[in-house]
Amino acid sequence: MNTKQEILTFLQEHKDELLSRFHVSTIGLFGSFSRGEQHASSDVDILVDFDENVTDFYTVKTALKEYLTHAFDRSTDLARKKYLKPYAKEQILKDVIYI
Repeated sequence: MNTKQEILTFLQEHKDELLSRFHVSTIGLFGSFSRGEQHASSDVDILVDFDENVTDFYTVKTALKEYLTHAFDRSTDLARKKYLKPYAKEQILKDVIYI
């Protein structure tokens, strides 16, 4: 997957699976892909939050990252909104496209 629309379509079409399998409550695309500025070596930046009942965030987040990296066939970075660094938070929230 190499375009913003392909990534957003994938996320939308797999939203139910993301909820049931990975307990995703919100998910969106940000970074170079959301701005249409990606290049061949760009990674996919995903902003994600999980259901409150998730207790093992590390395991769930790692599994989700592997799943999306395989689906997009490129490196994927996951960020949680509550852990965004203050210096980057404003730009990320400006760029994010939620599905």
